Amino acid sequence: MLIPAIREDLCLNYANTLSWRGSETPAETLHDLADLLGWIERSAGMGAGAAREIRQWSRDRHRKAAKLFAAAIAMREAIFRIFAAVAVGEPIGDQDFVALQTALAEAPARSRLARVDSRYAWRIEHLRPSVPGLLAPVLWSAGDLVLNAGHRRIRQCANEKCLWLFLDESKSGTRRWCDMTSCGNRAKARRHYSKMMQR
Repeated sequence: MLIPAIREDLCLNYANTLSWRGSETPAETLHDLADLLGWIERSAGMGAGAAREIRQWSRDRHRKAAKLFAAAIAMREAIFRIFAAVAVGEPIGDQDFVALQTALAEAPARSRLARVDSRYAWRIEHLRPSVPGLLAPVLWSAGDLVLNAGHRRIRQCANEKCLWLFLDESKSGTRRWCDMTSCGNRAKARRHYSKMMQR
């Protein structure tokens, strides 16, 4: 199986599949293994053939598929806590660090490059229906980002209801919002309203 070059912030995008974490009703985008496989296909470069094999495996193993999905969500939450800690300059919790370390040790190795037309990809063995297998690109991204955290500006949205994680690639390094058009504009509108009420 071939996995194309992965985005550095893939792990943050995975953590952000649960939106509005600070609100009373967070918005979940992954409800079952089918949703997870769809996200992995779109975001992490898993080929349709590999996803089809996992879907086929899950059809006759509902209980195992549900456990696999629950474990993938638990890993998502560990990744969220890891980078939420990094974003505020706190040490990564031991339990979350061990969870990432263990999953990475069990993930397929990135040891073989392959040429695909004019591009390149990682060639890995057949994916097993496991969290380290399914989330291998996410785990690689998380491991690389932990290692490079001192050189990257990892931020958490300043909107306490949003809390999305992102890489601040602004020139000034002072980005506060996950997206200026949503959370940034909401904050501006609240400040404007507050000023109007004080007059």
